[in-house]
Amino acid sequence: MAVELERIERVHLGLIGAASCAGWATGWMGPGSVALGGGVMAANVWLLKTISRRVLTPGASERPGVVLLLVLAKFSIFLALLGIMFWRMPLDPMAFAAGASLLMVACLWAAMMSGSEDSSQQSG
Repeated sequence: MAVELERIERVHLGLIGAASCAGWATGWMGPGSVALGGGVMAANVWLLKTISRRVLTPGASERPGVVLLLVLAKFSIFLALLGIMFWRMPLDPMAFAAGASLLMVACLWAAMMSGSEDSSQQSG
């Protein structure tokens, strides 16, 4: 069962928007922290997708230094941004964690939808 990464990204962005609006409407969570947590994970997925496409393209074995540089830059930027955000910004840690965990929810949602599409195509 192959799940397209683009579907996961679309579902993830929708969940970030819905959770941020729900947090704003209820006042239970900081909507900015939810959006920032989800945004960090969305950026992380986008960077991993970019790096993996670079690795899997023909001729990538001829440029291992570029791939290594991309991976190191991704991890460095990711950790630096997380550190700066938590030290310098007034974040709600639980709301940030809720926003960051929306990526896993999006992965499960997309996998379940892909599985139901596969079973409906096999039965019909």
